[in-house]
Amino acid sequence: MDKLLSEIKEQKVKLAKLLKNKNNKKQFEKWLKTELAYTSNAIEGNTLTRKETQLVIEENLTSSAKPLKNYIEAVNHAKAFNKILEIIENNNKISEKEILDIHRTILIGLDDLNAGFYRDCRVRISGSNVILPNPLKVPELMINFYKWLDNNIENEPTTAITAHLKFVSIHPFADGNGRTARLLMNLLLLKYGYAPIIVRPTDRKKYLSAIENFQTKGDEKTYTKLMFRLLNRSFKIIINMFETEQKESKKLVTISKYAKLKGVPASTIRYWVEIGKIKPTSYTNSGYMLFDIDN
Repeated sequence: MDKLLSEIKEQKVKLAKLLKNKNNKKQFEKWLKTELAYTSNAIEGNTLTRKETQLVIEENLTSSAKPLKNYIEAVNHAKAFNKILEIIENNNKISEKEILDIHRTILIGLDDLNAGFYRDCRVRISGSNVILPNPLKVPELMINFYKWLDNNIENEPTTAITAHLKFVSIHPFADGNGRTARLLMNLLLLKYGYAPIIVRPTDRKKYLSAIENFQTKGDEKTYTKLMFRLLNRSFKIIINMFETEQKESKKLVTISKYAKLKGVPASTIRYWVEIGKIKPTSYTNSGYMLFDIDN
């Protein structure tokens, strides 16, 4: 664990240097908006692919093949991510108002009755034996949570990771708890210069199991170890993304830039790829296509 923490500290310094470049920071936030929407929603059962998530967020393009609910979830998550960037930019205190606003944004148009309000009903986690707090206790539990957060705000990833665990264990909302908790965690991490924790769909089983082990057995160690490993992986993905682009920036460009060079919409390039007319030269770690400007 000490070796892992040491590596995370080194990568934090490296990422900070990369994000001093305004173009890098802008690109990072744009990529993260889609990546977190895709992964966080997928954990909750959303079936959109990463590309479908990107298309609806960036170009408002949908397909009748998937339920409209999936697209609304993607757009809402992107808007909620914008809110956490605003909180960081304005150095706002992370209070009940901000958390309820994030939750409202996640559920707007999906469950307007519960959006931005604590639950007034009992809830169960599907497939789990965990007994969650009585709804009558939720307001007091959340008051104590915000007090704990005020007293533990510090430049350490442990605060963000523990805040996420406390939040999902209270389960203050009828729906949207996981998405809100992950956004809160990443808000705290980004605020202090860390990479966000990206929980991929392939991590889902271990992630949910680690949380349940804490809730049923009091085993916080398994959860903490997992989240630090995921944090370390996130750093590597993001830093590698920038370093790869720096090495290949003279020749390889993203689909939007390639489309501009060819004088066609990005959707045309995607169609050409689908029918085999052209092939991407490479892919980023997150699956985005890169094209050679000389082709």
